[in-house]
Amino acid sequence: MKTLQFNVSIWALALLTASSSLAACAQTRRSVQFSSARVSNATVVDSSRIKLLMPLQQTVTKLKKLSATGDPDFDYSFQAKLQAQGLQDFLKQEIENGKDSSLQQMAKQLLETTTADIATIDATMRQLKPTRPNQTFTQQQGQNIEAMNLKLQKTTSNDTLSKDFDSNFATLLMDQRQDSIDMATTYLQYGKNDTLRAYAQQLVDQSKKQMNTLKTMTKTTVK
Repeated sequence: MKTLQFNVSIWALALLTASSSLAACAQTRRSVQFSSARVSNATVVDSSRIKLLMPLQQTVTKLKKLSATGDPDFDYSFQAKLQAQGLQDFLKQEIENGKDSSLQQMAKQLLETTTADIATIDATMRQLKPTRPNQTFTQQQGQNIEAMNLKLQKTTSNDTLSKDFDSNFATLLMDQRQDSIDMATTYLQYGKNDTLRAYAQQLVDQSKKQMNTLKTMTKTTVK
């Protein structure tokens, strides 16, 4: 009788251990599945971020590497060209990867305008030589560039972007347009070249309109 009771106790203990092991395995499996899903979602978000952030980050890096002469016309022509080239690469990402037809159409139109702007800047650059250094202009543009850099760092570190490519594009394009406005506004305070001044003023006016359009579109079309 004692032997039977002992065997029953052993079997009960074995069943309890097996049950606990199965529960632990199930919990581990759920944890692995959850972790895999979280990693997969993070991969999607990171992919969206990288494609859109890289052209903007590269633009800031190139702007910081420019050797300033202090001449507002000469320096801004190079700065404006780098910004326009970075914008081209940024817009192409929306055209190739975006899903919102309105944003894609906006990107295509802006890409066409930007390409024409670069041609205008190139033609003007060939006529310029640095002749009148202005330290105040150089300092203010340097501050603008550093503000662009800090804004991108904050956007990256604060996890403000989502997994929605179109939403991220709209958010970053508004930032890029504001950066262009800041650079152009500073130039207009000191620049003398008629062609560049006309370009900078038009850039400010058009960028403001585009930002207003984007604000409306993000409320109605970007999900």
